[in-house]
Amino acid sequence: MRTSSLCISLLLAFAIKAQFNNPLAIPPALEEDTFHLVVDEQVHEFYPGVFTPTYGASAEYLGPTLILHKGDTARIQVQNELAQFTSMHWHGLHLPGEFDGGPPRMVMPGETWDVKFAVKNPAATYWYHPHPHELTAEQATFGVAGMIIVRDDAEAALDLPRTYGVDDIPLVVQDRRFLANGSFFFGPFGDSVLVNGTPRPFIELPAQVVRLRLLNGSNARVYNLGFDDGRSFPVIAGDGGLLSAPAPTDRLRLSNGERAEVLLDLTGMQGDSLMLMSFGSELPSTIPGSSYILWESSALSGIDFPVLRIRVAAPTATPVTEVPVALVPTSPPNISDVSVTRNKSFSGTGMAGMGQFFINGLQFNMDVVNDSVMLGATEIWRVENASSIAHPFHIHGGSFYLLDRNDNPVPAWEEGAKDVVLVEVAEHVRFMMKFEDYTTDGWPYMYHCHNLMHEDDGMMLQYVVVDPNVAVPAPTDSDELSVFPSPTQNILSFSAPFPVEELSVVDGLGREVMRQQVPKVPGGSIDMSSLRPGAYVLMLHGGARSARTVVMRN
Repeated sequence: MRTSSLCISLLLAFAIKAQFNNPLAIPPALEEDTFHLVVDEQVHEFYPGVFTPTYGASAEYLGPTLILHKGDTARIQVQNELAQFTSMHWHGLHLPGEFDGGPPRMVMPGETWDVKFAVKNPAATYWYHPHPHELTAEQATFGVAGMIIVRDDAEAALDLPRTYGVDDIPLVVQDRRFLANGSFFFGPFGDSVLVNGTPRPFIELPAQVVRLRLLNGSNARVYNLGFDDGRSFPVIAGDGGLLSAPAPTDRLRLSNGERAEVLLDLTGMQGDSLMLMSFGSELPSTIPGSSYILWESSALSGIDFPVLRIRVAAPTATPVTEVPVALVPTSPPNISDVSVTRNKSFSGTGMAGMGQFFINGLQFNMDVVNDSVMLGATEIWRVENASSIAHPFHIHGGSFYLLDRNDNPVPAWEEGAKDVVLVEVAEHVRFMMKFEDYTTDGWPYMYHCHNLMHEDDGMMLQYVVVDPNVAVPAPTDSDELSVFPSPTQNILSFSAPFPVEELSVVDGLGREVMRQQVPKVPGGSIDMSSLRPGAYVLMLHGGARSARTVVMRN
C-alpha cells in the first residue's frame, strides 16, 4: 500500500510538472530619464484562443519594471485613459506625500500626472499599483501593477546575480478567476495562479546561483512558498532593503504587498528541474489562502499547489557560484530616540472579501487626519489584531523595523526594513519607524490593511507629518494663516484668510484635545494653559475652507 501511494504521488507530481509548459513572461525593464505609464483598457490572451478584457500600465497586463538608482531623481508621467479615475502608489518608496499616490490624489480620465522625487531608498524590490479609494482592488485585479527595482552602490559591490531576466528574475505572483467567456471574476480569490501574468509557467535558469524577486500581488491570498524537494534557500532582502546576512528558510510566508528576494543555488543541476510551490495546507485557518471558509474559497485554498516550474540549463559565462556570507549592515532607528508609542487595534468580523473591519474603531474618511507625527520623530507602533481574520498592515511614507511578535523575536528574514507585516488573529506586533525628510504639506500618508478588499471597504486611516517649527498649510486657502506667539504658555492668537466657524487642537498621538465654536470671524484666540507642553496641530474650519498649522505649548 505504501509503495502504491508513493507511485501515485510521483505520477501526480510528474503530471503537474508536465502541465507547466508556458514560458514565463518577463516584463521589460526600463531605465529612462522619464518613465511614461499609460493606464488604459486592454485585451490579453492568457489562454490560447481566450481573450480577456484587462487594464494595463503601458502593457496589456501588468507593466514594465522600472529601474531606479539611489541618489537620482525619478520622473514619471501617469496618463489615465480609463473611463474612471485612478492614481498610482509607489509602494515602499520614501517620497513626498504630494507624489505618494494615495486616495487624495485622483487622476481623472484623460489627465496626466507628473511625478518627480529624489530616490532615497536603498537597493531592493518595490512596486507600483493604483490606489483610488473603493477602486483599488478592481483596477489591480484587471492588471494595473508593476515592479520597481532600486539599485545602489552597496548592493553593486556584492557578488550577487543581477542580470535582469537571466539570473535575476522578477516574479509577480497572483491568483485570478476566469469566467466562461474569459473575463475576470472580481473577488478576493482566484483558482488560477498567474506569475507575471503567465498561467502554468516555466522558466529556464542557469546552473548557478540565481536571484528570485518575489512579490505577492494578489488581492487577498497569502502564499506559503517553498520548493517541492524541501530544500532550504537563503532570503537576502525584504520589503525595503538587503538583510545584514542571508537568512536560510524552507518556507517563506508572503502576504499581500510583501516582497522578498531569495537566492537559489542550482549549481550542478543542469538538465534537472524543480517546482516552486505554495504550501497552503500549512497555513493557520484564519489566514486567507487556508481552507477557513468554504463559501468564500477557491480550488487553491487550503492545498499545496505549484507556482513555477524551473528547468535548469547550462551556466552562463560569468556565473555567481556562491551565496555571500554577509550582505549590507542594516540601520534601524535608535530605540533610545523613541518619543511616542502608538497603539493600533484591528477589530470587526468578516472574511477575505466581505465583512466590516476597523482600525481603532474607525474607518476611512478622506477629510479626517487620524494621526499627526512630528518630523524627525522616531516612534514605536504596536499593532494588535482583535478581529476574526489575519490582516497585512502596510504604512506609506517609509520603512519600519519589526521589534517583536507577541513579545517574541521575529524570524531572521523579517529583520530588515519592511513596509508590510502580516498580523495574525490574537497577535500583536511592534515596529519602530523614523519619520524623516518630508512633511506632508496637505497630502497625507495612509496606513491600512493591504487585503485590497478590506482596504476598499474602509480599513484605512491617514496621518500627516508636520514640522513643529514651521507652519504647515492645508491644500486650500491657508497661505496667510498665522499664529502668535508660538511657543506659548497660555493664550494663542490666530489670524486666518477666511471667517472661522470652528477650531480644534490635536496632540501628537492624533487625539483631539480641544474643540470650540468661533463666531464666523477671521481671527481670535484660544487658551492652551490646560494642555501639556509639546507640539499640537491647530485646525481651523469655515464653510468649505480650512487651514492647519503646528503650534507649540511650552
